[in-house]
Amino acid sequence: MKKIVFILVICLSVLVYADNVKVRIYAENNIKEASFGVSFGSYTLEGKALKKQDKLKVNIQEGKVALYINDELITKKDTIKMVSEDLKCFFSVTPTGLKQRRYDNNLEVCLTKDKKNLMLINSVEVENYIAGVVQSEAGGASDNVEFFKVQAICCRTYMMRNLNKHKKEGYNLCDCVNCQVYFSRANKQQVIEGATKTTGEVILDSLGKPIETLFHSNSGGQTVNAKDVWGKEVPYLQTVQDTFSINQPSYTWEKEIKEKDWLNYFKAKGINTKDNDNKTELLNFSQNEGRKDKLLGVSLVQIRKDFNLRSTFFNVVPWGSSVKLKGKGYGHGVGLSQEGAAKMCEEGYEYWQVIEFYYKGVKIKRTEAN
Repeated sequence: MKKIVFILVICLSVLVYADNVKVRIYAENNIKEASFGVSFGSYTLEGKALKKQDKLKVNIQEGKVALYINDELITKKDTIKMVSEDLKCFFSVTPTGLKQRRYDNNLEVCLTKDKKNLMLINSVEVENYIAGVVQSEAGGASDNVEFFKVQAICCRTYMMRNLNKHKKEGYNLCDCVNCQVYFSRANKQQVIEGATKTTGEVILDSLGKPIETLFHSNSGGQTVNAKDVWGKEVPYLQTVQDTFSINQPSYTWEKEIKEKDWLNYFKAKGINTKDNDNKTELLNFSQNEGRKDKLLGVSLVQIRKDFNLRSTFFNVVPWGSSVKLKGKGYGHGVGLSQEGAAKMCEEGYEYWQVIEFYYKGVKIKRTEAN
């Protein structure tokens, strides 16, 4: 019997299953015209079988999507669909002025609500999408299949929580960082293998709901409580002593700031910088004994944002007429450290051990049926 993989979406206690997802690609761009074509496999477009050498183009005319095949205007419609006919098919797409990308499965082209731009939507099988996200997000971080298993499960779980994020706009997710980066189909064998070997697996919390799979580049040796960043307690996003991230590529950083600029920043926040105790703390702030969330009452998250720092995990030392921030880690520090996870996999840990190390009290479940 054919095995069908289901992606589980929990909404008001109703279980909904889907085996494909609609993702808006080039979502951050205003697209007036795009070329596309068959890269591999068999496709039909408006009932016509396509050849690999066919030149396909779409633009906007009279409030419709105008389709050209080999420079001949074929039709003007609200939606144009290029449909795959084989198990393995992928296509190329090139919006005018932008770089070409390749994606699996199907392409839909319609207009934005104001009819001023084209919307390119990749209707893609879930596991092809997951592999594409993993390659886009972390394809260059490792060649270890076990690491890509971790990334695939995290990406699949995120998709599961957010499947209807853009439902009102006519698609499920976009390809930007506010959803998940999805800039191509996967063609790296280790990525594809990692996604395939975890097909359907997601991470659930103690209540059986998909978790928020937050991750960052490097924890600096200790992850952060979600509450310290966003003010909300999340049971599975607790601080973890993370020796695996130590001495990895993004482990340390430094930034020099003029002392007067540093002190004036806190003065503007209402801190009396002429007070000796306050000034001493500002010029000698230390997190050697563990991560903190504030400096004299000022949120480290806000300081990181205002000074464009790599992380909130830093010490301050006097440096002539300046102060030097000596930092550790890269990113918000909550959840999984990508470099730490890669190190764990290199040392022989299995993907489930990595997930349970960074996300506390969770369980991995395969959503499938025969």
